Amino acid sequence: MSGSSLASSTNQRLDAARRLLSQSQQGEDSWLASSFENSALFQLRSALNGLLQEIQSVYSLKGELSVTAMVQLAATKGVIVPALQELQLLQENRQSWLSQLYSGYVAALECTPNVGAVSANSGSDLIGKGSDSGAATKHILNSLVDIVLRFREDSAEY
Repeated sequence: MSGSSLASSTNQRLDAARRLLSQSQQGEDSWLASSFENSALFQLRSALNGLLQEIQSVYSLKGELSVTAMVQLAATKGVIVPALQELQLLQENRQSWLSQLYSGYVAALECTPNVGAVSANSGSDLIGKGSDSGAATKHILNSLVDIVLRFREDSAEY
């Protein structure tokens, strides 16, 4: 796939997540809210994979589609990829939006409670989950969009 079609695919996944979150907020479908939010998590995880594919394409990093593997490959090639470095730091922080995406995705996939989630009323900057009316997932969406846009801006200079 070319870089533009990879970007288009990532954009479609992000848009699908945005639409699903919007649907989860509509009052007439309140009984489906968690299903829409879980579907949005699947789209966001897929969009993250899309971003990783874009990074692979731009920096010629062939191999496993994971942040850790790609960081190691980039280091081996002597290439610095700011988006990968940021994702690695987020992945190491168990309270980051990326860690929340991973745990939310697994919880939805396995149909288990998201035990790593933090209450929305904890009084901290942590992402809440549960009765937060999709705020946590919306935060993940906005954060992922931000890193995608910054990556594309940086890679245009590369």
